[in-house]
Amino acid sequence: MIFSVLTALIIVGIYQIFAVGRFNYPEFRLKAGQVSEAEVIAPFDFPVLKPEAELADDQEKALSKLRKPHNISDEIMFDALSALDAIFGVIAVNEGTNDPQQISSDLKKAGWNVNPEALDFASRVSIREKIYNKSRHLLTELYRQGIYDKAIGDSISIIKDDVLNVENSSLFLSLDNAISAFVDALPEAKAFAGEIAPQIVKPNLIVNADKYNEQSMKSLGSVPQSEGVVLQNEVIVRKNTRISPDEIRKLESLQEAYRNRNVRKSPFQELFLTVGLLMFIFMVVSLANHYFGVQSKSERILVADFLPLNLGFVLLVLFATINNYVLGYSNLLVPFAMMAICATILVSFEYGVLYSICSLLIISPFMNWETFTPIVLILSTLITLILIRRQNAYHEYTMIGLYLVVSTLLSIGSIAIYKSDSLVNTMRSLGFGLASSVLSIGGIILIVPYYERKWNRATKQTLLELLDFNHPLLKELATNAVGTYHHSLIVGNLSERAAEAIGANPLLARVGSYYHDVGKIVNTDIFTENNEDSAEIHNGLSYEESAGMIRNHVSEGILLAKKYRIPQPVIDIIMQHHGNSLIRYFYEKAKQENPDFDKLNFEYTGPRPQSKEAVLVMLADIVESTTKSKNSVSEADISKIIDDTIDRLINEGQLDEAPITIKDLHTAKESMLPVLESIYRKRLDYPDPKE
Repeated sequence: MIFSVLTALIIVGIYQIFAVGRFNYPEFRLKAGQVSEAEVIAPFDFPVLKPEAELADDQEKALSKLRKPHNISDEIMFDALSALDAIFGVIAVNEGTNDPQQISSDLKKAGWNVNPEALDFASRVSIREKIYNKSRHLLTELYRQGIYDKAIGDSISIIKDDVLNVENSSLFLSLDNAISAFVDALPEAKAFAGEIAPQIVKPNLIVNADKYNEQSMKSLGSVPQSEGVVLQNEVIVRKNTRISPDEIRKLESLQEAYRNRNVRKSPFQELFLTVGLLMFIFMVVSLANHYFGVQSKSERILVADFLPLNLGFVLLVLFATINNYVLGYSNLLVPFAMMAICATILVSFEYGVLYSICSLLIISPFMNWETFTPIVLILSTLITLILIRRQNAYHEYTMIGLYLVVSTLLSIGSIAIYKSDSLVNTMRSLGFGLASSVLSIGGIILIVPYYERKWNRATKQTLLELLDFNHPLLKELATNAVGTYHHSLIVGNLSERAAEAIGANPLLARVGSYYHDVGKIVNTDIFTENNEDSAEIHNGLSYEESAGMIRNHVSEGILLAKKYRIPQPVIDIIMQHHGNSLIRYFYEKAKQENPDFDKLNFEYTGPRPQSKEAVLVMLADIVESTTKSKNSVSEADISKIIDDTIDRLINEGQLDEAPITIKDLHTAKESMLPVLESIYRKRLDYPDPKE
């Protein structure tokens, strides 16, 4: 109960933080193509907003018509004149050498590339000074006229003395024209001018960014954001009609009008929303927790075991919230199947189905109660769960991933075809579905192994490891209790065959059989199968003491199993394989000598078998021991032994608490008969070689 309350409070808290602020205005959660269940009438006049794409296009057109304001930069002219002074300064320094190669090298070191062939005038002082003065004057005139870099149309906006003027662009020079004018004006040093002009002549008409941003904001503000008006009492959506995209746009405009007018839900409406959501989440979480308790057997479940299941709900809600309200991606990206498949592997198929349904109900408020996404998520998850169960592929993660990917893609594709979605939308949905499947499988690979160890679950992988004869308990059983070991192997064969025949878990039945008598390791000599002289030990004990020692092999087996972290379902079989039946041999002996003895001293502590697998181990254990005790048995004898054993177990009520039917027992008998016949059939005596 406490986990259900806390989980519901956390989920509603997440909703309050991320979602309720978005929906505190009156809202219409409708989509194009959906059939409206009610009529929507305009409560007041409001403008119909343009679609975002159309508004963006209009704003782009408005900006394209905007003239960019320019300033004539004096700094660029100053930099150009300084560069010219620096070039001629280098030339003047080399006046004594008059070596063009040396001058070119020094200019290159200073950052100017001028070929020696262009410096033939450098040795003549009068011509050099003339070129310098003429170049300086020419640069000043060019920059005062104004130089622009790219084509700007027929006119250009110029800011002079904080006044914006529009002037003809022919009054200014393009960069190419300015460079050509500079070169043409210096015919006596044309090569030199041609090399330095591209390096010092730069555009000085610069866009005024602050002024342009100011004009852009005004231009964008002048673009109308709406087109048309919905009048008060005008019908926006009619009941039982399919909603069109235009009607969706009107509804969105109405919601924006509510926000602008600050028309909010009343405090009572918001309170009812919160309380209703809290009750809804609490009921769903309580259902999942209650069923988990039933599935997990109340006598061994820990309160802490409920924590990961509830955290799973919170984790899914966080995924949906971040995806929907923060990232804004499709809800198909939510790894919905992850927790449901984990629940199936760790608990049961039935619980996995319930958990997936509960998960869908819990995250629906965070997906705006969509229909397409939940259908895809639940359909693909249930198909995967059924395939896992049918193929018994609980730990084959590659197969699980394949099942999930294929079922997800098929679900999305089939619904998209039915809805006539565009190819682009369908491919986008398929991409999100694939990503969700990959995230789910990654989470499963991380979660399942951890909780298998923590919860001590009898998963397929764990059971396969327990069948390894190098396991410490099996090795000790084979070494110190040989008779019990061979008995357990035969019981395992019998119970596995029977489990396969009736649809129980054959792997669990075999493992339970191998370990059901592991407690006999503690005191092997008191059991006949391990010691032919065990009667001598019991002759020195009272019947109650002998029965107690025999009974202790169950409790000793449970202790050993817990010590070696054997999964709980196997421990259950150890605990239940005798039920609360009588230790018959010593019971009959005590009954003959003293009719007033305490019958409880000769009963196993139980409980009675709770599963089909425990029943099959109990049946195989008794039948194998009984058959082996006979000197010679026929097929009819073995059949009678099984029938008698089943009748006795039914009459004693040992099978009352197990989910097994008479038909199952008959099927189990038919599957055990061939195995017992092959083991205990009378063989022909081979003749003595001497005869």
